[in-house]
Amino acid sequence: MNSRVIAVIPARLGSERMPGKVLYTLAGKTLLQHTYEHACRVKSLSAVYIATDSEKIAEIAAGFGAPTIMTSATCRCGSDRVAEAARKLPGEIIVNIQADEPFLPAEAVEKPLAVMMKDHRIGCATAATRIRKKEELYDTNVVKVVCSSSGEALYFSRSLIPFPRVYFNENNLTRTRQVIFYKHIGVYLFRRKMLLTFNRLDCSPLEKVEKLEQLRLLENGYPVKVVIIKKDSPCVDTLTDLQKLENNKRKTGPNGIQA
Repeated sequence: MNSRVIAVIPARLGSERMPGKVLYTLAGKTLLQHTYEHACRVKSLSAVYIATDSEKIAEIAAGFGAPTIMTSATCRCGSDRVAEAARKLPGEIIVNIQADEPFLPAEAVEKPLAVMMKDHRIGCATAATRIRKKEELYDTNVVKVVCSSSGEALYFSRSLIPFPRVYFNENNLTRTRQVIFYKHIGVYLFRRKMLLTFNRLDCSPLEKVEKLEQLRLLENGYPVKVVIIKKDSPCVDTLTDLQKLENNKRKTGPNGIQA
Protein backbone atom coordinates (compact mmCIF):
# COMPACT_ATOMS: atom_id res chain seq x y z
CA MET A 1 0.00 0.00 0.00
CA ASN A 2 1.30 3.45 -0.91
CA SER A 3 1.47 5.32 2.40
CA ARG A 4 2.34 8.70 0.92
CA VAL A 5 0.18 11.59 2.09
CA ILE A 6 -0.51 14.18 -0.58
CA ALA A 7 -2.29 17.53 -0.29
CA VAL A 8 -4.39 19.09 -3.03
CA ILE A 9 -5.61 22.69 -2.87
CA PRO A 10 -8.72 23.14 -5.05
CA ALA A 11 -8.82 26.63 -6.52
CA ARG A 12 -11.31 28.34 -8.80
CA LEU A 13 -12.14 31.89 -9.82
CA GLY A 14 -15.91 31.60 -9.51
CA SER A 15 -16.46 31.96 -5.76
CA GLU A 16 -20.10 32.93 -5.19
CA ARG A 17 -19.44 35.22 -2.23
CA MET A 18 -16.13 36.70 -3.39
CA PRO A 19 -15.31 36.08 -7.08
CA GLY A 20 -11.60 35.63 -7.71
CA LYS A 21 -11.00 35.31 -3.97
CA VAL A 22 -7.93 33.08 -4.20
CA LEU A 23 -6.08 35.78 -6.15
CA TYR A 24 -6.72 38.59 -3.68
CA THR A 25 -3.48 39.70 -2.07
CA LEU A 26 -2.50 39.82 1.57
CA ALA A 27 0.92 40.99 2.74
CA GLY A 28 2.10 41.06 -0.86
CA LYS A 29 1.05 37.49 -1.74
CA THR A 30 -2.16 35.97 -3.06
CA LEU A 31 -4.30 33.96 -0.68
CA LEU A 32 -3.51 30.94 -2.84
CA GLN A 33 0.24 31.40 -2.40
CA HIS A 34 -0.15 31.79 1.38
CA THR A 35 -2.19 28.57 1.48
CA TYR A 36 0.32 26.69 -0.65
CA GLU A 37 3.35 27.87 1.33
CA HIS A 38 1.72 27.00 4.67
CA ALA A 39 0.78 23.56 3.35
CA CYS A 40 4.38 22.99 2.26
CA ARG A 41 5.49 23.51 5.86
CA VAL A 42 3.46 20.52 7.07
CA LYS A 43 6.12 17.86 7.52
CA SER A 44 3.79 14.89 7.12
CA LEU A 45 2.86 15.86 3.55
CA SER A 46 4.83 14.22 0.74
CA ALA A 47 3.72 16.76 -1.86
CA VAL A 48 1.33 19.68 -2.35
CA TYR A 49 -0.55 20.38 -5.59
CA ILE A 50 -3.03 22.99 -6.76
CA ALA A 51 -6.05 21.72 -8.71
CA THR A 52 -7.86 24.23 -10.91
CA ASP A 53 -9.86 24.70 -14.09
CA SER A 54 -8.41 28.19 -14.61
CA GLU A 55 -5.43 28.85 -16.87
CA LYS A 56 -4.95 32.16 -15.05
CA ILE A 57 -4.66 30.42 -11.67
CA ALA A 58 -2.32 27.81 -13.17
CA GLU A 59 -0.07 30.55 -14.56
CA ILE A 60 0.06 32.42 -11.26
CA ALA A 61 0.70 29.19 -9.34
CA ALA A 62 3.61 28.36 -11.64
CA GLY A 63 5.02 31.78 -10.81
CA PHE A 64 5.50 30.83 -7.17
CA GLY A 65 6.60 27.29 -7.94
CA ALA A 66 3.44 25.31 -7.24
CA PRO A 67 2.71 22.20 -9.34
CA THR A 68 -0.75 22.40 -10.87
CA ILE A 69 -3.23 19.79 -12.08
CA MET A 70 -5.87 20.98 -14.53
CA THR A 71 -9.38 19.76 -13.78
CA SER A 72 -12.78 20.17 -15.42
CA ALA A 73 -14.99 23.22 -14.98
CA THR A 74 -17.93 21.05 -13.90
CA CYS A 75 -16.68 19.99 -10.45
CA ARG A 76 -19.52 20.36 -7.97
CA CYS A 77 -17.33 21.28 -4.98
CA GLY A 78 -13.73 21.41 -3.81
CA SER A 79 -13.58 17.76 -2.78
CA ASP A 80 -14.89 16.69 -6.19
CA ARG A 81 -12.07 18.70 -7.77
CA VAL A 82 -9.59 17.04 -5.41
CA ALA A 83 -10.98 13.63 -6.36
CA GLU A 84 -10.48 14.37 -10.06
CA ALA A 85 -6.88 15.45 -9.41
CA ALA A 86 -6.24 12.44 -7.14
CA ARG A 87 -6.87 10.06 -10.01
CA LYS A 88 -3.63 11.37 -11.52
CA LEU A 89 -1.63 11.14 -8.29
CA PRO A 90 -0.22 8.46 -5.98
CA GLY A 91 -0.99 8.51 -2.29
CA GLU A 92 -3.19 6.53 0.06
CA ILE A 93 -4.35 9.59 1.99
CA ILE A 94 -5.35 12.72 0.09
CA VAL A 95 -5.69 15.99 2.01
CA ASN A 96 -8.08 18.65 0.72
CA ILE A 97 -6.84 22.03 1.95
CA GLN A 98 -9.32 24.75 1.09
CA ALA A 99 -7.75 27.73 -0.64
CA ASP A 100 -9.43 30.26 1.67
CA GLU A 101 -7.43 28.98 4.67
CA PRO A 102 -4.20 30.96 4.03
CA PHE A 103 -2.80 30.39 7.52
CA LEU A 104 -3.88 26.82 8.19
CA PRO A 105 -1.94 25.55 11.25
CA ALA A 106 0.07 22.38 10.73
CA GLU A 107 -1.81 20.61 13.53
CA ALA A 108 -5.02 20.84 11.46
CA VAL A 109 -3.45 18.23 9.18
CA GLU A 110 -1.10 16.41 11.50
CA LYS A 111 -3.52 15.63 14.33
CA PRO A 112 -6.31 14.16 12.14
CA LEU A 113 -3.62 12.27 10.21
CA ALA A 114 -2.24 10.73 13.41
CA VAL A 115 -5.74 9.55 14.32
CA MET A 116 -6.23 8.02 10.86
CA MET A 117 -2.90 6.25 11.03
CA LYS A 118 -3.94 4.59 14.30
CA ASP A 119 -7.36 3.55 13.04
CA HIS A 120 -7.53 2.41 9.43
CA ARG A 121 -11.31 2.19 9.62
CA ILE A 122 -11.50 6.00 9.43
CA GLY A 123 -12.20 7.02 5.84
CA CYS A 124 -12.47 10.77 6.36
CA ALA A 125 -11.25 13.08 9.10
CA THR A 126 -11.26 16.82 9.61
CA ALA A 127 -10.36 19.41 12.23
CA ALA A 128 -12.29 21.78 14.47
CA THR A 129 -11.39 24.29 17.14
CA ARG A 130 -13.24 25.99 19.95
CA ILE A 131 -15.04 29.22 19.05
CA ARG A 132 -13.52 32.05 21.04
CA LYS A 133 -15.16 35.12 19.50
CA LYS A 134 -18.75 36.21 20.02
CA GLU A 135 -19.16 37.38 16.42
CA GLU A 136 -18.28 33.93 15.09
CA LEU A 137 -21.25 32.36 16.85
CA TYR A 138 -23.72 34.02 14.50
CA ASP A 139 -21.56 34.38 11.38
CA THR A 140 -22.98 32.08 8.69
CA ASN A 141 -19.56 31.93 7.04
CA VAL A 142 -18.23 30.21 10.17
CA VAL A 143 -19.30 26.58 9.95
CA LYS A 144 -20.15 24.94 13.28
CA VAL A 145 -19.98 21.26 14.12
CA VAL A 146 -21.40 19.03 16.84
CA CYS A 147 -19.93 15.60 17.54
CA SER A 148 -20.76 12.32 19.20
CA SER A 149 -18.99 11.12 22.33
CA SER A 150 -16.66 9.13 20.06
CA GLY A 151 -15.66 12.22 18.08
CA GLU A 152 -17.68 11.61 14.94
CA ALA A 153 -19.56 14.51 13.38
CA LEU A 154 -23.29 14.54 14.05
CA TYR A 155 -23.91 17.63 11.93
CA PHE A 156 -22.25 20.64 10.34
CA SER A 157 -24.17 23.88 9.95
CA ARG A 158 -23.86 27.56 9.22
CA SER A 159 -26.33 28.13 12.05
CA LEU A 160 -25.40 28.10 15.72
CA ILE A 161 -25.33 24.49 16.93
CA PRO A 162 -26.06 23.35 19.52
CA PHE A 163 -28.71 25.95 20.21
CA PRO A 164 -28.25 26.78 23.91
CA ARG A 165 -31.29 26.69 26.19
CA VAL A 166 -28.93 27.12 29.13
CA TYR A 167 -27.23 30.33 30.21
CA PHE A 168 -23.81 30.99 28.75
CA ASN A 169 -21.64 34.08 28.62
CA GLU A 170 -21.18 34.89 24.94
CA ASN A 171 -18.75 37.66 25.89
CA ASN A 172 -16.38 35.22 27.58
CA LEU A 173 -16.55 32.01 25.60
CA THR A 174 -13.21 30.66 26.80
CA ARG A 175 -14.59 30.49 30.36
CA THR A 176 -17.95 29.03 29.43
CA ARG A 177 -18.51 25.55 30.86
CA GLN A 178 -22.21 24.96 30.21
CA VAL A 179 -21.79 24.64 26.45
CA ILE A 180 -18.79 24.68 24.12
CA PHE A 181 -19.11 25.67 20.47
CA TYR A 182 -16.78 24.38 17.78
CA LYS A 183 -15.96 25.78 14.36
CA HIS A 184 -14.95 23.61 11.45
CA ILE A 185 -11.51 24.13 9.93
CA GLY A 186 -11.27 23.93 6.13
CA VAL A 187 -9.34 20.71 5.71
CA TYR A 188 -10.44 17.15 4.88
CA LEU A 189 -8.28 14.04 5.00
CA PHE A 190 -9.60 11.22 2.82
CA ARG A 191 -8.44 7.70 2.27
CA ARG A 192 -8.31 7.30 -1.49
CA LYS A 193 -11.22 4.84 -1.58
CA MET A 194 -13.45 7.17 0.47
CA LEU A 195 -12.59 10.19 -1.67
CA LEU A 196 -13.54 8.36 -4.86
CA THR A 197 -16.73 7.09 -3.18
CA PHE A 198 -17.60 10.68 -2.20
CA ASN A 199 -17.08 11.78 -5.79
CA ARG A 200 -19.50 9.12 -7.10
CA LEU A 201 -22.30 10.15 -4.74
CA ASP A 202 -25.03 12.54 -5.84
CA CYS A 203 -25.15 15.95 -4.17
CA SER A 204 -27.33 15.42 -1.11
CA PRO A 205 -30.34 17.55 -0.05
CA LEU A 206 -28.72 19.06 3.05
CA GLU A 207 -25.48 19.65 1.14
CA LYS A 208 -27.47 21.75 -1.33
CA VAL A 209 -29.33 23.64 1.40
CA GLU A 210 -26.33 24.50 3.57
CA LYS A 211 -23.75 24.59 0.75
CA LEU A 212 -21.52 22.28 2.80
CA GLU A 213 -19.99 19.38 0.87
CA GLN A 214 -19.16 17.30 3.97
CA LEU A 215 -22.88 16.75 4.56
CA ARG A 216 -22.88 14.50 1.50
CA LEU A 217 -20.98 11.92 3.52
CA LEU A 218 -23.18 12.19 6.63
CA GLU A 219 -26.40 11.98 4.64
CA ASN A 220 -25.17 8.80 2.97
CA GLY A 221 -24.18 7.17 6.25
CA TYR A 222 -20.41 7.67 6.06
CA PRO A 223 -18.82 8.90 9.31
CA VAL A 224 -16.53 11.92 9.50
CA LYS A 225 -14.01 11.91 12.35
CA VAL A 226 -13.55 15.34 13.93
CA VAL A 227 -10.28 16.06 15.72
CA ILE A 228 -10.17 19.07 18.03
CA ILE A 229 -7.12 21.31 17.67
CA LYS A 230 -5.94 24.27 19.75
CA LYS A 231 -5.04 26.81 17.08
CA ASP A 232 -7.55 28.75 15.05
CA SER A 233 -7.35 29.20 11.28
CA PRO A 234 -8.60 32.56 10.00
CA CYS A 235 -10.31 31.87 6.69
CA VAL A 236 -11.31 34.49 4.12
CA ASP A 237 -14.93 34.53 3.00
CA THR A 238 -15.48 38.27 2.57
CA LEU A 239 -13.56 41.48 1.94
CA THR A 240 -14.10 42.27 5.63
CA ASP A 241 -12.21 39.09 6.58
CA LEU A 242 -9.37 40.14 4.30
CA GLN A 243 -9.26 43.62 5.81
CA LYS A 244 -9.13 42.20 9.33
CA LEU A 245 -6.09 40.13 8.43
CA GLU A 246 -4.43 43.14 6.81
CA ASN A 247 -5.10 45.23 9.92
CA ASN A 248 -3.63 42.49 12.10
CA LYS A 249 -0.48 42.55 9.97
CA ARG A 250 -0.12 46.30 10.39
CA LYS A 251 -0.49 46.02 14.16
CA THR A 252 1.93 43.15 14.64
CA GLY A 253 4.53 43.96 11.98
CA PRO A 254 5.81 41.96 8.99
CA ASN A 255 5.98 38.72 10.95
CA GLY A 256 2.60 39.14 12.63
CA ILE A 257 0.67 36.76 10.43
CA GLN A 258 1.74 33.25 11.28
CA ALA A 259 0.23 29.81 11.60
